[in-house]
Amino acid sequence: MAAVNVESTAAPALDLGGITVTWLEDIEAMPLAAADLLPDDTDGAGTELNLTFGGYLITTGTENVLVDAGVGDGKNRSRPGWNHRSSDALPRALERAGVALADVGTVHLTHLHADHVGWCTRWDGGAWVPVFPGARHQVLAADLRWAAEGADRDPGFLYGSYEDSVRPLIGHGRLDAVDDGHRLGGRIEVRAVPGHTPGSSVVVVRGTRDTAVLSGDLIHHPRQFAVPTICSRFCVDRAASARVRRDVLRWVAEHDAVLMPAHFGWGRVEARGDRFRYRPVPRV
Repeated sequence: MAAVNVESTAAPALDLGGITVTWLEDIEAMPLAAADLLPDDTDGAGTELNLTFGGYLITTGTENVLVDAGVGDGKNRSRPGWNHRSSDALPRALERAGVALADVGTVHLTHLHADHVGWCTRWDGGAWVPVFPGARHQVLAADLRWAAEGADRDPGFLYGSYEDSVRPLIGHGRLDAVDDGHRLGGRIEVRAVPGHTPGSSVVVVRGTRDTAVLSGDLIHHPRQFAVPTICSRFCVDRAASARVRRDVLRWVAEHDAVLMPAHFGWGRVEARGDRFRYRPVPRV
């Protein structure tokens, strides 16, 4: 499995009106077998699905908030394409957006899977240390509990990412457990969507012109719009995952919001009975 990284001159951004969301690419495209990612999708059997990996930067004019932290570099991972990377991709994307590592004030993690926490830490030659030196990191309390319990049973849990990307934040006093409805200022709200993991969340960003929903792993691939009951192999509670996916997609459609998934491009959603249609908005 090969990962491809192509650096552009500017990170793609969407101005919502007084608040901007910028995509920070860590891995441009990585193919996964449909049967590996979406085992319930029998129509897609035998095909490959390309996923992107990275995070979103929210800039308000007074604060920089990073939502999810990609795969990271230098991490020991059993999944090819994630293992011992040395791309510096997400920090470079942040630099192209005009933001220094030290200027990130908050890092919100939609959940604690390995491909969302990687750039929380880097190896300094003797230990894993925070990448964003001035940032408070946060995740819903339920996810932190679940991940900690799993890592205590097996340090290899979540590809070992709790040990190298989450526990060091706790040791440095940089990780906070937050609750459903947590707000970052008046226009950024964290909402719980348990199912993919026990403490998965989405981030609702309200501008003066538009609203965006940064959806984490609520949905992994556009194939799930037509059949929202299809879940990824990595969902711990498939029934709950399908339920919150339908609920959030319906809310996005009713409010004409922009959906910003973690693993494919952003766009708008139309509800068609129990199914949905996705209208991509080019990342520019």
